[in-house]
Amino acid sequence: MASDRAKRLRRLARTLTDRFGLASHRHGVVEAEWSGSARAWTFAWTDGPTVAQVRAACRETEPVASEGLRYARSLSQDAVALGAVRLTILSATTATGGRPRVRTADVEALWRDRPFPGPRTERERALVYAVVYEVHAAHHRNSADAAEICELINQYGLAVFLRRCGAELSPAETLTAHYAASHAHPTWRHQLAPMDPDALLRAVRDDPRASAALLDAALALLPGLPAESAAAEDELRTRRGRASPTA
Repeated sequence: MASDRAKRLRRLARTLTDRFGLASHRHGVVEAEWSGSARAWTFAWTDGPTVAQVRAACRETEPVASEGLRYARSLSQDAVALGAVRLTILSATTATGGRPRVRTADVEALWRDRPFPGPRTERERALVYAVVYEVHAAHHRNSADAAEICELINQYGLAVFLRRCGAELSPAETLTAHYAASHAHPTWRHQLAPMDPDALLRAVRDDPRASAALLDAALALLPGLPAESAAAEDELRTRRGRASPTA
């Protein structure tokens, strides 16, 4: 009887692997694992579908054999890094006190009901790569656990990784990256939150050494600032004409 259940569960694991497309997924298949000490079967997989999705599929396909089955969905280092990046950026708009710290439990909660976590943009993909690469380099191994990833982001913030991955910046981000430190705006360093456009424009106008790139970024902000006078644009264009093309 026990042997028959083992066969049915292993067959069910293969069925779920096909149903959820995990055979071609980089993290592999659903594994049927027996624990002698716990005297229980566990279905284990990485990223992919949620526990609720797999549990429902098991009950639908093999309600008897899956009775008492345990489920263990782990997160890959890329999924952890992506969750930590998103939560850190989100905290810039939701924080009410000091700078929040992202925790492993926060990342697990973010993905609990979200299947197949993956980057939505090339920027997210690049940030994830930069964060994971840094953990690998720091610990001299090709793996990164969740605590290490969260601690790295908590300690250094995201701006340093955005610079390293060479992601394209918007005009507001270009200006914020340059002026955030001198204008006491730490949320850029940690959470990639740009400064207010009005503050950025004032920073450029007050900076006699603003480069051509900074002047171009300031000019790109003007259409979104209708209250600004034509004199501001004239001033910036005059300065841009005098700036070195390579500045």
